[in-house]
Amino acid sequence: MKHLYILRHAKSSWAQPGLGDIQRPLNKRGIKQVANLQAWIDQQGIVPEKILCSPATRTQETYRGIKAAVEAASFEIVPGLYNGRIDDYLQSLWIQEADRIMVIGHNPTCDELARYLTMPGSPASEKLMAHHFGTATMAAFSLDIDDWQQLGQASGSLEVMLRPKDLESN
Repeated sequence: MKHLYILRHAKSSWAQPGLGDIQRPLNKRGIKQVANLQAWIDQQGIVPEKILCSPATRTQETYRGIKAAVEAASFEIVPGLYNGRIDDYLQSLWIQEADRIMVIGHNPTCDELARYLTMPGSPASEKLMAHHFGTATMAAFSLDIDDWQQLGQASGSLEVMLRPKDLESN
């Protein structure tokens, strides 16, 4: 059994003209999102063994915002997660050995990967279809596989889809 947590970076800022996309930081709302997310991850006892993160500033700041809850995890920057397609995300996962992995990346790929892993027509798939995979959204999957190379289409069971608005009411 494997577990995968797909986390889209928190809300980022466009306030600095001339700053390249990869360098955009989180804005105030994004900082609040990661603080709420960190508290929720800690409360839920989610303990990834490894975190794969895009090299973008906003993904790394998202990681730093939740780091207190996931500090036991090893951390790796994966260049292919920035502007990567679903195949780039899958290839990054297929070579892993840890049982519990968190990927911190970008849309549209986080959304596409979550939909790819979910059984079409299942209640989880319907939930994904009904909701936008917005910033600071996390999808948690359990995977009935022994090796990450078995990760493929419809191989996951969506356990949780958490959006920032789910935490704002708490």
